[in-house]
Amino acid sequence: MRGPVASRRAALQGALACGGVALLTGCAIPTVRSAGGRAALDPLAEGCRDLYLYGLAALEMARARERTMGPQPNVFRHVRAPASAASRRVTTPNNDTLYSSAWLDLRSGAVELDVPATGDRYFSIALLDMHSNNFHVGGLRRDGGRAHRIRLVPPDATPAAGEVRAPTWWVWAQGRTLFSSAQDLPAAHAVQDGLGVRARGIDGGAAPPSPPPMSPTTAPALTQLSAMSGLLDGIAPPARADGPFLARSRALGLSTSALVAADGALAAAAERGVDAARRDIRAVIDAAETVDGWIYSRPTIGDFGTDYLYRAAIAVWGLAALPPVEAVYVRAAGPGPSASFDGMRPHRLRFAPGALPPVGAFWSLSLYEVLPSGELYFFDNPLQRYAIGDRTPGLTRGADGSLEIHIAADDPGPALRANWLPCPRGPFSLVLRAYLPGPGFVSGRYRLPPVEPV
Repeated sequence: MRGPVASRRAALQGALACGGVALLTGCAIPTVRSAGGRAALDPLAEGCRDLYLYGLAALEMARARERTMGPQPNVFRHVRAPASAASRRVTTPNNDTLYSSAWLDLRSGAVELDVPATGDRYFSIALLDMHSNNFHVGGLRRDGGRAHRIRLVPPDATPAAGEVRAPTWWVWAQGRTLFSSAQDLPAAHAVQDGLGVRARGIDGGAAPPSPPPMSPTTAPALTQLSAMSGLLDGIAPPARADGPFLARSRALGLSTSALVAADGALAAAAERGVDAARRDIRAVIDAAETVDGWIYSRPTIGDFGTDYLYRAAIAVWGLAALPPVEAVYVRAAGPGPSASFDGMRPHRLRFAPGALPPVGAFWSLSLYEVLPSGELYFFDNPLQRYAIGDRTPGLTRGADGSLEIHIAADDPGPALRANWLPCPRGPFSLVLRAYLPGPGFVSGRYRLPPVEPV
């Protein structure tokens, strides 16, 4: 049954990090809307708020490009080691897959991606436009593990048969390669090494200029809006569906040149508008509902359409989330602060016979300690076990075929140790990941059982 609406903003901040652990819920909205119950903004401040919500995903993508691209585009960079208790760079790390990342620059023409054969190993290569939409997700689901080449053409080109048109001049390619054990890492590395980029040459001309630096998140509202507007001007021709919004913005005089040369009145309106936008993002997150103690995502996650408010919220809490057809991420809503559970007492997650998560690839339940800051990380434990799932060796089943995961700080003994997911004695959090989820999981017909105290 559907549980009460609960305030989960701090919990979702951690769970939505690290490449899209996306856990918001609700109905998609067609335009930017303010949360109800607040005083109306004047038209100029409202326009600044809407511009911020519309462009925030692009700004966060540009910031990610600045942090992760390296000295040049069109080159894959790989994470070779699985996350562990020592992994403290990104909150809510993933212990299931290795990541590969490349920023693709199509300003000089088409770019081709070489994807190696992966067999039945889970692998995906997600291509995101600068609005953070997944416009193509290749890999096991789409390509059956076969070696293939993806030819991307620029947004102003007409794609030929078999080509993929990129909606924006820049594209973020993210590869996820499953590994099963330390012994399997060399084979997973071979998959990563098989990824390649073929970019068109400059033909003796000057290379396109490097992207300008982006304003930090602490910059004044007007500075961020100016940077955002300039970024949007050069992303690509706008999508037809964005036309009505952009026309309203232009009618208010919110062009890049006007924002750069803004007077005091516009600067003040920008502060009011951006502050309201941030409140609206928090309101979306605070409205997350729980279903049997779990928080689920919207069906538009990863391909947002004109749901600009939801797109902005995910850009803040879970940039580069995969769409539900590829992966579903669900966070358990514990009773403690930041939706945490109390490790001083044991808990259990019991799947009834025939009720395991329906997936075409794999599922796993990851456990994180919750820091005072709200960040989530793996913690050191005697088993060096950070997750349990359908690939965990030695799991024991009940006589009826049920599966019970034991979550406790203390070793439960030999009879239960195979199903033991160690937790700290303080607050902890649980995230379930399901890759290639079944139709019931995607539609909401399948729901996870609650996590129960023992």
